[in-house]
Amino acid sequence: MSHSEISPSNAHRWMRCPGSVKLLRKVPPETESSEDASLGTRKHALMAQFAMLFQSSLSIGLHPTDVVAADFLSGQPLMSDEIDEFGFGTQLVEYAEHLMCNPKYGGGPVRTEIELPLDLSSVAPGMRGTADAVIYSHDDTTIEIVDYNSGSYPVTPRGNEQLMLYLIGALQMTSDGLCKYEGGHIMTIAQPSVENGPLSFRSVTVSTDTLREFLFAAQNKATEARILKNPLRQPSNVACQWCRAKAICPEYHEWVSADVLIDACDKKCDVKMSDPLVKTILDNRRGIRALIDSCQDYAMAKITIGEDFPGYQLVEKPGRRSVIKSDAVKEDLKVLFGFESLQPVGVGTLDRLARENDVCLDFAIERGAPKMTLEPIGDFSEDFKTEEGD
Repeated sequence: MSHSEISPSNAHRWMRCPGSVKLLRKVPPETESSEDASLGTRKHALMAQFAMLFQSSLSIGLHPTDVVAADFLSGQPLMSDEIDEFGFGTQLVEYAEHLMCNPKYGGGPVRTEIELPLDLSSVAPGMRGTADAVIYSHDDTTIEIVDYNSGSYPVTPRGNEQLMLYLIGALQMTSDGLCKYEGGHIMTIAQPSVENGPLSFRSVTVSTDTLREFLFAAQNKATEARILKNPLRQPSNVACQWCRAKAICPEYHEWVSADVLIDACDKKCDVKMSDPLVKTILDNRRGIRALIDSCQDYAMAKITIGEDFPGYQLVEKPGRRSVIKSDAVKEDLKVLFGFESLQPVGVGTLDRLARENDVCLDFAIERGAPKMTLEPIGDFSEDFKTEEGD
């Protein structure tokens, strides 16, 4: 069994739905990561590199500032247009100062491990993880796990299974494991409050007793997922949100549709939808949409690896249009339309301005790479579709 099947990052799924582990083996593997995932990976790497630079500077009496962060970013091959240099530079310093100069640990440099590999084979054979940062207090009574999250979807440290496992792994690396540190330990999520705004640090305290109970539960669920012939599949919003097996999961289909589709058919009510039925559908729209998306991903994966999928084909669509993010373009738009500031504008706004002023704004718009999308075979409705993002 690959360690990635049961890993800290997907503990939210296998601990709630052990049966998802074996079901996912029937789903074609992902062929590429999303643009958001790629951006998040680059930001994580930059955070780690700057934190190590910051740590080295402190050791010789220097305290890096925003100016140093800007210089650091200017020569980075990982930088791209999606990363706002000024806003992200501020985040770099905020993150590093939290790791090394936190007032709650006395204000001075503390012992911090960055990108710390963790052995979690006590939970499941071969399980590994890498903590973004682990902070050890001066008096060796507290450990803090810090996880940087670059996404816009809010993440909470409370009950966070991945951070609980990381904290267990960090404690087990000490000489006395879960026995030495009897105080409360801290789990922290560092995440921008807005896309390129300052970092928000949200923390919760966890007792050693709670960690022991969690370790026991995690061991049981991991064993259930690995050993049982038919481990339990238990759908829920948390477990199913990122699971790629939704398209072939009978329990998920029943969970999503029982109150909406099946119940509606059983009632054999009037053809006209009633308000309660409409409300039920709306209440379940998240699950229904997720089911449709999962079915589409499943079909695309099969076609991508060379298999047929009845009635559907992959079609290349033009890339999404976006406004070029450069100071030169912003200045041109400011002069052309009298914008008071260099505020961001969307493609739709520029299209409207171009029509109203009878000007060509191609210089300000770029088109992303073409993408393959799933389309029904024999679908001739292209003339009636609007382009995504326009």
